Amino acid sequence: MTRHLLAYRQLLLLTAIHFTVDMLSGTLPGFLPELRREYDLSLVTGTALLTLCSFSSNGIQVWAGTLRKSAKRPMLVQLGLVLSCAICLVCLTPHVFTTLFLTLLVLILGFGVAFTHPEGLRGICALPENTVSPAVATSLFMLAGFSGYATGPLLGGLLVQFFGFPGLLLLLLPVACLLILFHRSRVRLALDEKSGSPTAARPESGNSPSPQKSLPAANCTFRELFWLAVLINTGCCIIQGLLPSYLAELDFSLGFGGFSGTLFGLGAGLGAFGTSFLIRRVPVIRCLTLEILIGIPVLVCYLLLAGYAAAAVLVPFAGLLVGAGFPQLVVLARTAPGKLALGARMGMIVGGSWGIAGIALLLAGVIGKYFMLRSAMFLAPAAFAGAFCMLLILGRRGKRTSAVVATRRGISS
Repeated sequence: MTRHLLAYRQLLLLTAIHFTVDMLSGTLPGFLPELRREYDLSLVTGTALLTLCSFSSNGIQVWAGTLRKSAKRPMLVQLGLVLSCAICLVCLTPHVFTTLFLTLLVLILGFGVAFTHPEGLRGICALPENTVSPAVATSLFMLAGFSGYATGPLLGGLLVQFFGFPGLLLLLLPVACLLILFHRSRVRLALDEKSGSPTAARPESGNSPSPQKSLPAANCTFRELFWLAVLINTGCCIIQGLLPSYLAELDFSLGFGGFSGTLFGLGAGLGAFGTSFLIRRVPVIRCLTLEILIGIPVLVCYLLLAGYAAAAVLVPFAGLLVGAGFPQLVVLARTAPGKLALGARMGMIVGGSWGIAGIALLLAGVIGKYFMLRSAMFLAPAAFAGAFCMLLILGRRGKRTSAVVATRRGISS
């Protein structure tokens, strides 16, 4: 087997594992309505489980990234893949101590997701640059995870709808196949570079483009980008977490509810991909402002018409417009002014922002219990509206800053 063929095989396997792990973590919203009905769980308990899943998978991931720094052979990838299968054991849930058992399953699932991601990325970084472009490999890896999480509600809803909770055990089959293939894949892990090493300094050399050149400057501090990410993620978290439950209250099937959640997630992924090209010509803040401005009315229109099946055509367009900004905020956060180190700021804007969004999701569950779930769903466009207002403020400040810089340049010349 040639080096190129081996590298592409390892890349496809790592992306397949990333897709599968995130898909397993995304199944819970799809069958949550049936879980609540079967075990008489309140909406607050259901959203608490979703929040716990988000907290454990994102919070633990920051710690998991510090493990096995000097290891060259993967171990946490396989362990995480196995632990993620805990969600498939929902069929074993007893009717006594139900909440405790489900909490344990969700925690194990969160550990599985957290363990897989850091070593999976290190496996991607270890692929030879002369075989697979690092940019292409990383993009495919991240896109696989995004698509997997978006597909989870559809698969979870359909399997439980047609086979009951034991139907989730069918997801163990692809996991077993991936474990066998990974054992024979010869995947190796990249080692963490020291701050003084030549490799670590390479991005700052004149031959390689710096992060600033890969994306237009936005004149935002890290703290501002973080709270923008919190608002956008809050809206997305509410829609993807509660949309299947909302549609179940409107007498739609689990499969249709999961399908609608999947459409929103895939729309957001496609929007992020398209925006990554658009922002090279249009300033980032202006681009995101325009997208959210158009997306909020589309989302509100869908929520008002959700009782009609045909309204589902609006879901991917809403996701495409309002959910596309988060990846760009992550890229900007790498070089934005702030006191946090790179590792800390990546952990904050990825794990921290989703963790706070999980708290907002729990709040939406409480509101849904006492003021109808439909009222809680409109917290999502409210969060996007908050992001839009913040983008307007940052945009105006950016214009003033640009005007001052242009004036100073004119005087100095």
